[in-house]
Amino acid sequence: MSAWREEWLVGSRGVYHGRIGGVWDCVGAQEDSVSDILRLPDRLVAAASGGSGLWEWRFETDGWVQLHDETLTEVLAIAAIEGDPGIVAGSPFGVAVAQRDQLGAVRWTHLSDKLHVAERFTNAILVDPGNPSCWLVGTETGVLVAHDAGTTWERTSLMDTPVRTLLHAHGLFWAGTDRKGVWCSQDGLRWDPAGHTIKHSPVYRLIPWEDRLIAATGDGVAVMDGQGGWPLTGPAMLCSGVAVDPWHPSCWVSGGAPGGLWYTEDAGIIWRQIPGFAFVWTVLPPERRRR
Repeated sequence: MSAWREEWLVGSRGVYHGRIGGVWDCVGAQEDSVSDILRLPDRLVAAASGGSGLWEWRFETDGWVQLHDETLTEVLAIAAIEGDPGIVAGSPFGVAVAQRDQLGAVRWTHLSDKLHVAERFTNAILVDPGNPSCWLVGTETGVLVAHDAGTTWERTSLMDTPVRTLLHAHGLFWAGTDRKGVWCSQDGLRWDPAGHTIKHSPVYRLIPWEDRLIAATGDGVAVMDGQGGWPLTGPAMLCSGVAVDPWHPSCWVSGGAPGGLWYTEDAGIIWRQIPGFAFVWTVLPPERRRR
């Protein structure tokens, strides 16, 4: 399974792996709409919408194994935490963690049931790199902070707008919203706007690039220019995912739903389409250098 570490991963109608200019293969026979992917040391974990739940593929096996139960169906966001199965999952019904019962089955517990309905609707989860028991959660009403692994919850200054993506980069927390552009924070609680030109376009993904950020937006890929602007590049589409090759920082891959899969090898000057994809929800770059 070393190829999965050296190749791009794409969440589409199933999980695909491949290389630019090469063949793209589906991982197993999964055909669900994959909303999020984690590449962990021993496995892949895929979150699926449309009622298809959560799945894992351990590298020593040859198939997908169900991680969800009847209480966790449509999963929109996942993050890695300690334990087994070691996943915190976000869905339209809230944030949930799991443990295995005596038979080894995964049983989920929802942690945000006491919040308002829109606050439970979870689009993004970010584990604080400085405090693994503290999670930032992007919801339909803004950013909330779950302390002590979801035992207590705190509202932040970024509320009254859906938050689609969260990131920690360049020593700051970042949030992409539906109607208010990109925001940044030092502590995850007090937020300030970070730019202005994509204020009215939803921001679905944020990733670091050199000393700046790249955003997947409702109008395409936008790049922070360091002066408050976010100029667009690439095809004009609802861009739901974007990633940068860590070994070739001028090589980016973005995907849209609809819109397909696209790449640039010169930091956004020229874009070309990768055939075979109609819907793409998330993209992960290669984890290590190709041979």
